Amino acid sequence: MSTLAPDPATLADANVNREPISRFVVPDEARLPPHVASIHAQFRRQYGFVPNWLAAFSVNPDTAYRLFTFYEHLVDPHRSNLTAAERELIAVVTSAANECSYCVFNHTQALAHVLGDTVRAQRIAQGFHHVRLTPKEAALAEISVRLTRDPSSIRDDDLQQLREIGFTQQAVTEVLEIAAFFNYANRLTIALNVVPDDEFFAGRDLKTAVAAA
Repeated sequence: MSTLAPDPATLADANVNREPISRFVVPDEARLPPHVASIHAQFRRQYGFVPNWLAAFSVNPDTAYRLFTFYEHLVDPHRSNLTAAERELIAVVTSAANECSYCVFNHTQALAHVLGDTVRAQRIAQGFHHVRLTPKEAALAEISVRLTRDPSSIRDDDLQQLREIGFTQQAVTEVLEIAAFFNYANRLTIALNVVPDDEFFAGRDLKTAVAAA
């Protein structure tokens, strides 16, 4: 293994050519209002970095605040009618249908963590139709894609199918809500062209809490 120090010129070129994380200029954290600065600080304490989605959305601080607080409430395990694996499956399938690379990278890692199976999570992200899903997983994936691509195609029978395989009315409503939330987050992330964090590629286990977009 080489012990040579990196060439300063090479590092300088890398910094110059580094892709911006958003189409807009990322705001200075020191200038953020307290209710958003505290979210940045929370991520930095817990994970050691501020994810690009949060930095990018903070160009309008209340956008970042609204998305984070909605997501935090939505995935609260004490309130949710779904398992963490079910929520992350919806997030991955919806984000893949929208071709939101940021959210696919992020939530595939989260799905891998809750499943305890990195390969299965990546296969679901690449194309869930090619994975032997359980009846519940398949139904969640299908309804998420339908809501994403053709919401008016959803009929009573589709919701009844979810009821028949064990989801309550409250759980079915939450399934639709999570898919709808990720459609919102995906579109905002895509429009701002938020670049996936370096940490997604560093072999770190980011679990589920880094994810929001």
